[in-house]
Amino acid sequence: MSSLNITDEDFVIDNDVLSAIRKSLTRNPFDHYVNGVCGLIICLLGIVSNALSFSILIRRVMRLSTYVYLAGLCLSDFTTCLFLLPGYILNAYPLEIPDYDLPRTYAYTKLLIIAGAISTTGRVLSVWLCVAFTIDRWIMICRPFVGPIYCTMKNARCVTIIIFIIGIFYAFPLVLEYEPHEETALNEILFANTNKKNYRYILSKLGKNSIFRWTYVLINALGVYVIPLTIIIILNRKLLISIRLLEQRSAEYRAPSPTKQGVTVMLLATTILLLVFRLPSATISIMWLISAKMFINEKPPFLLRKFHSIANLCATLNAATTFIMFIIYGAKFRSEFTNIYCCCLNRLKRKQVLFNNQHEQNIKEILSSDINVNEQSITNQINPFPINQSYGKVRQVDTRHSSSATTTTSISSLPSLRRLRYQRRSPRYSIEREYDFMNHNNPNRNLQQHYELTT
Repeated sequence: MSSLNITDEDFVIDNDVLSAIRKSLTRNPFDHYVNGVCGLIICLLGIVSNALSFSILIRRVMRLSTYVYLAGLCLSDFTTCLFLLPGYILNAYPLEIPDYDLPRTYAYTKLLIIAGAISTTGRVLSVWLCVAFTIDRWIMICRPFVGPIYCTMKNARCVTIIIFIIGIFYAFPLVLEYEPHEETALNEILFANTNKKNYRYILSKLGKNSIFRWTYVLINALGVYVIPLTIIIILNRKLLISIRLLEQRSAEYRAPSPTKQGVTVMLLATTILLLVFRLPSATISIMWLISAKMFINEKPPFLLRKFHSIANLCATLNAATTFIMFIIYGAKFRSEFTNIYCCCLNRLKRKQVLFNNQHEQNIKEILSSDINVNEQSITNQINPFPINQSYGKVRQVDTRHSSSATTTTSISSLPSLRRLRYQRRSPRYSIEREYDFMNHNNPNRNLQQHYELTT
């Protein structure tokens, strides 16, 4: 047989084969909805809620060391939600768009690597900040004599800064763990006539190093989940016991409960929420220690990838829902939030207060006018034929009482008020009353008639 001279131009890919390759690159609906749509919505809500929480917790009114840790927690959760957006946006593209048409450029792939490292670090910082404010609350409640010495805002700021500095050292190796890789075979098949190139991130030389992998797995399992979560569980149990004892003593001595107990309840709710949503991630980390080969493979089992995606979504949900715990259990946080951001509620309250004040003022004016009318009627009953001098005095007294708006009625005027109301209910119009009314309005005429009768 003669030797065959075959070049690259002699290879021709059939259209059926090409369509089969493209069909095999269709996207999975589970990744689209879990790692795309749901994650994108949760991240957007988390960015807004953590920004609002951070703006309230850094105010000068929140003068407590615990609020410093909570402000750091909101900052780390905000960073987590912000840097998870690139990956969720990529998976949130419509399912009709195939995987090879997604914008998998070199720059975007590099952005995914850096954003993934920062978001992972943000989750770690959130766990250790929860440990920090749990210890702070435990010292304040269970060790009240040394609490004012150690639980200060200055110490809280120092501890928070130290945690963030350690987080920078933790994130630096994660950035070097992966690197962008060009898919040359796929680009030659699908994009032979175009300049488009697809990239994906794969493990770098550092990431493939067994020493680095096992060191990272141990640090992630012990330092991120096992040790901090154990500390949180133990101290929270002691805090619950102390709160129950305080409530029992307050009930026995009929004393009010401590003023800062609401802050402790808010922190307990926040840590319990963290434990619930971080449990799947802790399970994944322990599975790394048991069998790392499943995760090192290029394509791990589909059920394991599903569980990993759900664990990441739960961790993202935890970063976005701390604001809800602050609103429900934090009375001071809730009042500051309503005073700053709930402008509509404040306007309604102001309108209600103005309406109530105006209503009270109207009632006062009605009462004062009733008192004046009552005093005038009593005076008329005592002296039915006053002279000019006494009439002027009565007018002077009437003017003095009408100018001053009083809110209380004298005891002697109450029966007259009742009589006046009864007269209003059943008015009587007679000739004698009309004649008396005319005489009362014209005192000079009364004097003249009296003088004629006497003479």
